[in-house]
Amino acid sequence: MTDFNFNFNYLVNLDGGISTPSRRKLVLKTNTPSDLSKALVLYQPFPGGQCIGRNLVLNANTKYKPASHLLKPKNKIESKEKHTKACEKPDPKKSSYGNMFLFGMVLVVTVILSLTRSNENWDLCDTKSMVVDLKLLKHELTTNLYGQLSAAKSILDALEEFQVTVEQMAVLILLGGPGTGKTWTTHLIANSMSEQTNQVSLHLGPWASSQDIQMAFNEIKCCRWNLIFIEDSDYADSQQIGTLLDMVSSVSQNTTCTRRKIVMILTSNYGQKEFAELLFQERERFGTRYSVSHEDIHETIKKLTSPLINGFAQRKVPFIPVPYLPLEKMQLEQCIHNDLELKKKTAPPDVIDKIIQHFRFIPPRKDYFVAAGCKTVPTFVNLYA
Repeated sequence: MTDFNFNFNYLVNLDGGISTPSRRKLVLKTNTPSDLSKALVLYQPFPGGQCIGRNLVLNANTKYKPASHLLKPKNKIESKEKHTKACEKPDPKKSSYGNMFLFGMVLVVTVILSLTRSNENWDLCDTKSMVVDLKLLKHELTTNLYGQLSAAKSILDALEEFQVTVEQMAVLILLGGPGTGKTWTTHLIANSMSEQTNQVSLHLGPWASSQDIQMAFNEIKCCRWNLIFIEDSDYADSQQIGTLLDMVSSVSQNTTCTRRKIVMILTSNYGQKEFAELLFQERERFGTRYSVSHEDIHETIKKLTSPLINGFAQRKVPFIPVPYLPLEKMQLEQCIHNDLELKKKTAPPDVIDKIIQHFRFIPPRKDYFVAAGCKTVPTFVNLYA
């Protein structure tokens, strides 16, 4: 076995002699020339490194000569990482710790990404899209909805309370005779909301199918206020009402998006007779439409029945009834002036009287209330103005 003896005070010459001791020297003792060729070690100095082998030169008399590329000097500037890999054996403990650290980092990043995805809707919903400004709606309802102070108050109170609660859905049913302002109210609400709200319109009756109802509810978006306006609910058959209630229950139980607001507004002509009788009694007591108590209105609402109301009651789906009292001559005149203003027209008092004469008032000999409200006002304004 080759015997290596390192002495740093001498340097081996080609003839085996010893040169001056002024430099560090290396003495190599070997038994056979063949073992000397195995002792050729690449000298790659690096400051602070641990490799101390050098390129050794064989005796000139031996037939074993080193390869020419081993005699050429190597670049003295080399990265510390390459030197460490060449000179040191990897520590299995360090490798194990490194793998564990890397695995831990990957696990942490994965968990953070999963939490980020799960909370993506929450982050997106933390915007102005989840808040609506009801000041404009309040101004529109109190200014442009004539004679329906109780209805305007019911709508504003319901939306203000709904905005600060965690509830996802609110159902409003606008009840009252034709021409009392129910459809006009839906236009005021739609035009008062910001562009960030999602608005869907749906008409029930013979021209609507169950698929149309499902498609309307499929348009509901997350992280938004969703307004679903449903007209002609009185023409809905039992199958349509059942589909409507199924979709309401499905949306209410949906947990894929918990950050959304859904307001479903339906219009119904039920309550026309009952509200007319209530207001008639108030007029007979020398009161006005504005003096009717909220308690009397709510007691009257409790007596109302319809396929739609009965369906909500059977399914135990809560809804907010909004009463629309019958209009009187004063409100009819306001509707006429408003339509003239929208059309940028003017009309003298005699023309307005001619328009009013086309409307029927009830009850007989009293002429308290307009039978059809403001329903046909735009038609007669176009005829006379």
